Amino acid sequence: MKAAWDWHLPVETGSQQQEIVEFACDLGFDTLIVRDPSEVMARRGAELGVRIVAIVYARPSDAFAGSHPECLQRLLPAEDEIARAGHEGTPANFQLLSHRWFSIVQDGATLCFEHEASRSFLKERVSRALEIADGVAFDGFGFRNHYACFCDRCTDVRTSMAAGQPEAHEPDLLARMSETSLVAVSDVLYEHAKAIQRDAVVTNHVWPPFYPNEYYGNRLRLDFCTQTISWFYPPHWSLERVEFETAEMKRLEDVKRNTFVPFIGLYSDPYLVRSPDRVRAEFEVAARYADGHVVLCNLETPRHHPEIAAVVKDALGT
Repeated sequence: MKAAWDWHLPVETGSQQQEIVEFACDLGFDTLIVRDPSEVMARRGAELGVRIVAIVYARPSDAFAGSHPECLQRLLPAEDEIARAGHEGTPANFQLLSHRWFSIVQDGATLCFEHEASRSFLKERVSRALEIADGVAFDGFGFRNHYACFCDRCTDVRTSMAAGQPEAHEPDLLARMSETSLVAVSDVLYEHAKAIQRDAVVTNHVWPPFYPNEYYGNRLRLDFCTQTISWFYPPHWSLERVEFETAEMKRLEDVKRNTFVPFIGLYSDPYLVRSPDRVRAEFEVAARYADGHVVLCNLETPRHHPEIAAVVKDALGT
């Protein structure tokens, strides 16, 4: 899978929807991952041999959040305060100023994956996506605080685990329960997608990171598991670190569960875009370990930077 993951280029009109598919194809991508793909995109993708994949988010709709508040992830009270302070006490560009790759607590409501109502809601999203798209890509399937949910159901599950394993330590129990929840929802949605469309592409991006085990992606049931080797924001890893992380993810790959795909995040802003030489080196690392598989997010960058577009086309063999 050579995929472009995009939510930046305009897709309001039919011509814009065709153009984004054509641009992805021209760069050498065989898959385009977007929000709410249209029938126009699907038709043009079929004509050009580009699979159109719909992003499925782990965020609730306003209606679902209002009617099922118990199905949303719950933070510890102190973490709620951290989230509030992050809005009220910091500048809008705090993440860049503080050189953080990720917020301490992710903004916005997120589904708890232990609730059957949450899983049914996500299944419905998959079903709707596959009415048009060639596949689905799961995004945001993690924890707002990067390690656990503290809703009543999750707390009850951990209490039951602790009763049956009195020798286990609380941090270990919590981490195991959380990781099991992430793996289980992947199983459920993979089977649901394949039941609808056997040849549907089922992929993801491992985000937000899961701090107890940042390499858990090898356990997820998917066709392709995309994992970050280079991120949008500084501080950027050294190329040696990029290569180490890529090699480690490949070493841990379990092809019975999924195929590892390197994810390269690249924004077009002047203070975020990386040099063509650096981007070329990242693609070369991906090529050494991933059998031709790679994801670039997003298409706005090669669109606005022709020198980056040339690097991408060369890396993808076009």
